[in-house]
Amino acid sequence: MYETTCYEESFLKEVIFRVDFPSPIESIEKTVPKGLGKAILNRFPISEPRKAHTQEFQFTGPSFQAKSTELTQWVYFGKEREKSLILEPGSLVISIKEYKSYEELIDDIKDVLEAFFEAFSDTSVARVGLRYVNLIDLKEPEPLSWAEHINEEILGIIDFHDEKQNLTRVFHIVEYNFDGLAVKYQFGLANPDYPALIKKKQFVMDIDAYSNGSFDFGDVMSGIGDAHEKVQEIFEKSITEKLRQTMKPKDNV
Repeated sequence: MYETTCYEESFLKEVIFRVDFPSPIESIEKTVPKGLGKAILNRFPISEPRKAHTQEFQFTGPSFQAKSTELTQWVYFGKEREKSLILEPGSLVISIKEYKSYEELIDDIKDVLEAFFEAFSDTSVARVGLRYVNLIDLKEPEPLSWAEHINEEILGIIDFHDEKQNLTRVFHIVEYNFDGLAVKYQFGLANPDYPALIKKKQFVMDIDAYSNGSFDFGDVMSGIGDAHEKVQEIFEKSITEKLRQTMKPKDNV
């Protein structure tokens, strides 16, 4: 129903694509294969590798030990730093801060993943996820009044309180499982001024869709499509026609 819906002025703050490997690829700690590095630089031309630390906790009988490990993160950015890619032994993450279209996101992912699976032909992906973080920020009075913009069926907990003026945060977490596609939907009034009272009219809709298994390139690309479709469906069900018009549907432009 919403496959062709896109907007001129969305409220997206960040879109995150992530794949996790079943076990760390140790060779990535030292270098990025030439073909993979070239594919990444074609889409993310600024390279800034850095060192990071991970914390590992080990229990041996009654004793406990914490172990810190230093690893290399291969970090890349778009020309205007509007997007980033982080490759490390256990995962690959693409983050888009200036999201333009699903098609452009897919082009970034496809080019990089094709090169990745060519470089590591014996490797699979254990988890694939796609997350859309929306921050609906309106310059309007009455920060607790959202019925004109958000589906009233998910606003009930706000009206439940007789003394709404004393609210400092109203946040929900709903989790689904659609035949192996897990979705975590977090939404509500996060309140950037917490623990002060809610004064700014902002509504967060954070939708994270992911699958666990053993995936090759084709599986990953198919999983991204399924995740995007479900995220879009949930988002569209959560908003009103007035908010759609505020975001200016491209089909109507």
